Amino acid sequence: MRHVEPRHFTPDAGVPGGGLPGDREARIAARRAFVGLKGAFLDALVDMRGAEATWLRGQVLSAEESVDLWLLRASMFETLAGLERRPRRQALRRALESMYPDTQPPSAFSPL
Repeated sequence: MRHVEPRHFTPDAGVPGGGLPGDREARIAARRAFVGLKGAFLDALVDMRGAEATWLRGQVLSAEESVDLWLLRASMFETLAGLERRPRRQALRRALESMYPDTQPPSAFSPL
């Protein structure tokens, strides 16, 4: 008879869906935040035309992680330049700050 190692059913990264309930909740929360950020990127591009906007829309749609969107932020803000698009830039900035807090340099202003 062949010797077989006992099977281990401890939760770890190798077990799909394994882990503690808090781990699962954290993954779900992270996924929801990512989907919200992706929606904010798409909302900012909603009625924009041109090659750059088309390229960005494709990049956003193919993004699989929040870091993919983070790397597109400079191109997004460049595409959203102009006074008439300021509300879109502000909304996008708020969405990025909710996902990546403390990424802005500290302000030189202080409350009185």
